Amino acid sequence: MIKAAGHIARLALLGTLALGSAAYGADEHVDALLHGDEVFKWALPFGAFASPAKAEAPAQPLAGHLHLDPTALAGGFQAVLDKDGIAADPANRVRDLPPFDFDFYEVGDALVPMKRGIIEADHPSFDWVLSPGRAWRSGTGTRLSIPFALMEKNANCLHNGVVLVDIGTDGKASNALVQIGSETCAYFKYNFWASYKASWQPHPVADLAARQAAFKAEQAALLPVKPISALAVEHPGLDAKLFAEANLIPPTEMSSYGVVYDGTLYAGACTTRLGPYPHCGALTLPSYSLAKSLAAGLGLMRLEALYPGAFDAKVADYVPQCALKRWRGVTFGDLLNMTTGNYGTATPHVDEGAADYMPFFDVRTAADKTAFACTHFKHRSKPGKKWVYHTSDTYLLGVAMNAYLRARTGKPSDFYRDLVRPIWHKLNLSPLMDIMRRTEGADAQDFTGYGMVFNRDDIARTASWLATGGVPLRGLFATPALDAALQRAPKDRGLPAGADTLRYKNGFWAWNARKTLGCRKDTWLPFLSGYGGISVVMLPNGAAYYYVSDSGVHAFAAPIRELSKITPICKESHD
Repeated sequence: MIKAAGHIARLALLGTLALGSAAYGADEHVDALLHGDEVFKWALPFGAFASPAKAEAPAQPLAGHLHLDPTALAGGFQAVLDKDGIAADPANRVRDLPPFDFDFYEVGDALVPMKRGIIEADHPSFDWVLSPGRAWRSGTGTRLSIPFALMEKNANCLHNGVVLVDIGTDGKASNALVQIGSETCAYFKYNFWASYKASWQPHPVADLAARQAAFKAEQAALLPVKPISALAVEHPGLDAKLFAEANLIPPTEMSSYGVVYDGTLYAGACTTRLGPYPHCGALTLPSYSLAKSLAAGLGLMRLEALYPGAFDAKVADYVPQCALKRWRGVTFGDLLNMTTGNYGTATPHVDEGAADYMPFFDVRTAADKTAFACTHFKHRSKPGKKWVYHTSDTYLLGVAMNAYLRARTGKPSDFYRDLVRPIWHKLNLSPLMDIMRRTEGADAQDFTGYGMVFNRDDIARTASWLATGGVPLRGLFATPALDAALQRAPKDRGLPAGADTLRYKNGFWAWNARKTLGCRKDTWLPFLSGYGGISVVMLPNGAAYYYVSDSGVHAFAAPIRELSKITPICKESHD
């Protein structure tokens, strides 16, 4: 069974991956693979899935349904890291794709899937996440390159790949080539390549004009992008290589990284084991515990703004399974701050990584997950006094907020759908953020502490927005709680969180950069942190630094020190 978000495993590095002969990647070889003249024996460089530099737009716009036959014609699978034997268990079927039956339409040279975000699939291990790709003229037909991710069931791991297929002028599809060569997943890594019979069924899209307009608006809202190297060109003396953290993180374990400065995203490469990913801006990235800030934190602040007193609501009043003595007096705010007083040991992160805690991540129904979260830990201290990291606390907050909303509205409300998703819509972020992973079965509950997906622009713009203090949407939230979370309330920094330089407040982390930057005063920077090696740091004046990796590394002092050369960061700079 595929392990869930809390699983901890050591990383191993893949040696050189054989890509076959030098002919691989040549246009004629790809054509032969697509049209059945050759067998797909070896993985291709991902450059073979990219549109040419001088690609021409399709002669006729496409709209229709693409189907892949479930049985591969040829292909291969290579485990890179799999200490738990996931690939060895045939019940997991990780060598098989979930059913691929999706509708697409064109907007210029963009090929847009009708469904985006997490798409549940009939497969024991994987669901789909589809993103916009490219369509271009190839021979007498149109070539489609479609970025996707396989998202692990009941988890947040993502395995990224691309589908390549030709559509002829007669409407017939060539074979489809499917390849996976990267992931953001600390415990299961693999390469996959296969060819499939494909079919294309053209059909009109009833609301095509509206869909195209919405996609154009989404694209217009994207930050302008420059390569990370441009930051050093524009600011001589800056070492742009430091932002890749290459001395700590192997390039193939760094999914995405970048800097937001002066309204521009300076983006790093999307390196894979098979070369640069051909759709870097569309690469799907997981939240893991970034969701503790962006879903739980912002969700409760929004709830408090709508219904003052929500922070102080009692958990036991809204979660029947927690109607126990150990939960007496514990509030929604205590859950958000991980200060419930219920824990095994106060030593940082020991509870979260303990073997007896793993069932919380493995169970799939709300009843089982909630029962575990309510009963696993004993009461050890007064609520609000001791920080102990538990994803189960954040999950319980989602359950409690849903019950609270339903009690107030009399409707089957969902805090993520009704309170958080509208925030992303106001910021015109991608539809990837519309859906959060939920439990299975009746009374499905949001994972809340993990389970979101993004692209790089979603992360960059969200971080930049938070770095401004939430302007222009501050009025949607309980502003004292938001200011405290973003370290704009000096008397309310939060409790120590595993180190003297770390705090945790309202679902957000904070790091004191004083010593690193040589500041005269304490300089607390809010940041988001996710399992496996994900960091998003908010800096003054809308600047931000982020990286998404599965390296197990959580370190960003060197990049922040480098950014301090071009933007004031020390507290005294803003007094």
